[in-house]
Amino acid sequence: MKKELLIIAVSLVLISVIHAQTAAELEAVLESTAITNTQAASFVIRSVDSDFTGNAFEQAVERGWLKSASPDEKITLGRLSFLFMKAFEMTGGLMYRIFPGPRYAYRTMLSRNFIHGDSDPAMTVSGDRFLLILGRILSAEGDDL
Repeated sequence: MKKELLIIAVSLVLISVIHAQTAAELEAVLESTAITNTQAASFVIRSVDSDFTGNAFEQAVERGWLKSASPDEKITLGRLSFLFMKAFEMTGGLMYRIFPGPRYAYRTMLSRNFIHGDSDPAMTVSGDRFLLILGRILSAEGDDL
């Protein structure tokens, strides 16, 4: 029950921020045990640019936010961290600045408490976990958008 209330609260906050998402898209992500690169790119790009139209996955690859990724592949926590770091133009620690990539992006996200609980950069990301992390980032970084 507590988890459901938390998911509902985060969903309401995200709905107010992510105007372009439909209820069906949000529901599909919430029900997913592992979201795809396309789903993640869609929510992240529309969080950064509410007027965006087009193929979010292709745009994320073109902008260098997703490297060596296929659209239907399940996104890992490391790749998602890198996507967030790039999309929200977050600065990382020394190692991220020297070697920008999923490994050090993940470590930065951990140190900033955007990622909680048991985790590994190779883990796939469930829909509810994705929305919780996105909500934390929007709360912290969204003011600069």
